[in-house]
Amino acid sequence: MDSTPRLRRSFHWEDLRVAGKIAKAVVDRDRPLITHLVITRRCNLSCGYCFEYDKVSPPVPTEVLEQRLAHMAALKSVFVTLTGGESLLHPDAAHLVRHARTLGMIPFLNTNGYLLTKQWIDALNQAGLYGMQISIDNVEPNETSKKSLRLLLPKLRLLAREAKFRVRINTVLGSSAPEEALEVGRAAVALGFDTNCSLVRDDSGALVEPSERTREVYEQIRGLGRRLPSFMDDSFTQTLLDEGAIDWKCRAGARTFMVCENGLVHLCQPRMGVNARPLLEYTTEDIRAAFDEVKPCAKHCPIAYAHHASKFDGWRSQRGPKLLVAPPVPPPPAIATAARRSSALAVLF
Repeated sequence: MDSTPRLRRSFHWEDLRVAGKIAKAVVDRDRPLITHLVITRRCNLSCGYCFEYDKVSPPVPTEVLEQRLAHMAALKSVFVTLTGGESLLHPDAAHLVRHARTLGMIPFLNTNGYLLTKQWIDALNQAGLYGMQISIDNVEPNETSKKSLRLLLPKLRLLAREAKFRVRINTVLGSSAPEEALEVGRAAVALGFDTNCSLVRDDSGALVEPSERTREVYEQIRGLGRRLPSFMDDSFTQTLLDEGAIDWKCRAGARTFMVCENGLVHLCQPRMGVNARPLLEYTTEDIRAAFDEVKPCAKHCPIAYAHHASKFDGWRSQRGPKLLVAPPVPPPPAIATAARRSSALAVLF
């Protein structure tokens, strides 16, 4: 008899409520759908492809984050993902989840999983967390990533036994041997988790051309039983693989945006530092302008949350001028080399 624990969610009514919120937001083009809030830059790991962290920064003060969450709620954001760095290094992470819920937003949280305990899971259950994403890049740790199935499996089993929220495992295909990504996906399905597969990006955010073996494994992962809700499908990735480009209307800065630890609004993670604006000065007029702006990087973009958040607006025009996007400020040479080797940071939902 298989004794493997399996996540059992009883979220029928909650899922209906979420679907209703999404439906209301779809008809209102001024509402952000998927927003991200960095609550600490500090991380307990140092993955070779990531330069969005440090080892010394204190958590963003809770009262500052409460103010930022209140402004995001005033903009009528539907989902907010608390992210980092490593989110669980913020001692008030559960409180921030509860605060986001109180403000009417649907809270997600990104974590590498290493700091998960039963106490954390219980606190997040009680706070009303809707979903958690954990990125697992390989089966065995390597010089690029320590986010490994073998090391995290006890934490995943604990989640399967105790969590009352949705759990999604994201695997970056290309950061390790393709077969390892497939093993991670199978383990996630066996535990009852949602699974997602991202493909390696270069430091401009564009898709790195995968090998034939990587393509084969990607198709196998797509064939796994339990993956994602239908509105979060990854058909855009298949188009990028098959055709090298995709014709779509990116609504970053409007339907989705990221707020960094300094309180600045960025279009997305690969464009951090580009055309940033203070969140507390960000208005519906800014959202409308970003909604209409044509993004020159869109045709090669594999950023899942940008596609998901923009999915419902393909029929709407994009009347604004082409966005003048300066290239991101490059990281230091040593970090840039590691990033080019495997630039695959997958930000939450």
